[in-house]
Amino acid sequence: MIPHPNRVLPGYRFIRFLSQSICRLFRPVFRDRSRFLLAVFALFCFGFIFLVGQAVWIYNGVQVNRKVFNPHDSTIDIPLGSSVFQIGSLLEEKGLIKNRKSFIWYLYLTGQQNSLKAGHYKFGPDLTFRHLLRELKTGRPIIYRVTIPEGYTIAEIGRLLSTMGLVDYDRFQELLHDRVFLRSQLIDFAPVSGEGFLFPDTYEFAKGATEEEILSVFFQRFRQVWAEVTREVQPPAGFTPVELVTLASIVEGEAKVEAERPIIAGIFYNRLRRGQLLQSCATVQYALGERKPRLLYKDLQVDSPYNTYLYKGLPPTPIGNPGRASLQAALSPADTDYLYFFAKSDGTHVFSRTYREHLRAQNLLAQAGEGKN
Repeated sequence: MIPHPNRVLPGYRFIRFLSQSICRLFRPVFRDRSRFLLAVFALFCFGFIFLVGQAVWIYNGVQVNRKVFNPHDSTIDIPLGSSVFQIGSLLEEKGLIKNRKSFIWYLYLTGQQNSLKAGHYKFGPDLTFRHLLRELKTGRPIIYRVTIPEGYTIAEIGRLLSTMGLVDYDRFQELLHDRVFLRSQLIDFAPVSGEGFLFPDTYEFAKGATEEEILSVFFQRFRQVWAEVTREVQPPAGFTPVELVTLASIVEGEAKVEAERPIIAGIFYNRLRRGQLLQSCATVQYALGERKPRLLYKDLQVDSPYNTYLYKGLPPTPIGNPGRASLQAALSPADTDYLYFFAKSDGTHVFSRTYREHLRAQNLLAQAGEGKN
C-alpha cells in the first residue's frame, strides 16, 4: 500500500523539531571534551528511555481494543488502493487495534508498509496482532453471496448482479447472446441464447471476477444439475436438449406447487403431440417483457414468436431459468390425459380432459369467487 504523498508518519514533525532544538542547545558543549562526553551520555540515556517508551507505546497500540472489538461483528472490507493510513483508521474503528498511529509506525519500522492487501476479512474472538497482520498480508477476496430465484430471466439476473456491482449489464447480456461463447460453455446444447442455462441457486462470487468467469460458474452448475437429473431418466423422444429446457422453463413459469409440475409438463406434451397451441400465459408475459399479475385479452394478441396463443410449438428459446424440479418434470412428465388447466387463488390448479369440462370448472369456481384465469 502506498501512503498519500502529503501524509507523513505520526509525530515526525515533532521529532525533527526536537532534534534541531537539541543541536542548537548543545552546540557550545561540543567544544569541551568532558562536557561533550557528559552530554553524549545524557543523550544516550534520554534516547534509550525514549525508545523503550516508543516500543511500549507501539506494542500497546497494536493490541486488540477489547472495549470496542465485537467478536460477533468482526468483519472488515479493505478496498483496493487503500493506504496504510486508511487501513489503520479502519482497524482502529473496528477495535482490531487500539491506536492507528502505533500501527503505522510498526509497519514502517519493520518495512511492511507495502505488504498489506485489499480484501474481505473476518476475525474470531481469539484475535492477536500477529494473526491480524498475517491475514492482512495474505489477502482475502471480497465475496458476494447472491441467490437466483427459480424462473428468473437473464434480464432479471443481469439487473440483480449489476445492482450488486458484480457485472456490467450490457456486457453480461452481450455474452449471453454470443453463440461462440455459449457453445464453448454448453457444447451439448449449442443454444442461441443463455436463457434457461443460468441455474437458479445460491452462488458466491469474488469481487473483480469478470462476466465470463461469473457465467462460467452458472453454466458449470447447470451442467452438473443436468447430468444429475438425466442420469437415470429416458427423456421424451423427439425433443432436443434445448427444447427440453424450454419446456421446463414454461413449467417453471406456470407451476407453483411442486407436485403439479409433472402434470403440467404432461399436459404440454399432450398439446404438442396433438398439434394444439400451448396457450401458456408464462410465454405471453415473457413476450411482454414484464410479469403482470393478470393478463388481459389484448395481451394475448401480442405479435411475438413467444406468444403461444398465436404460434404453435415451443417458443424459440426458454422463457426463464428453471429449477431442478421443473427440469425433472420436463424429463419425466406425468402420464395423463389432461389437456387443460387453470390456476386457483391459492396457486394450485384445476385440471380437465376436455374444453367443455375446463369451462365448467372455471364457471363453478368463478361463482364461488375462487377462480383465476
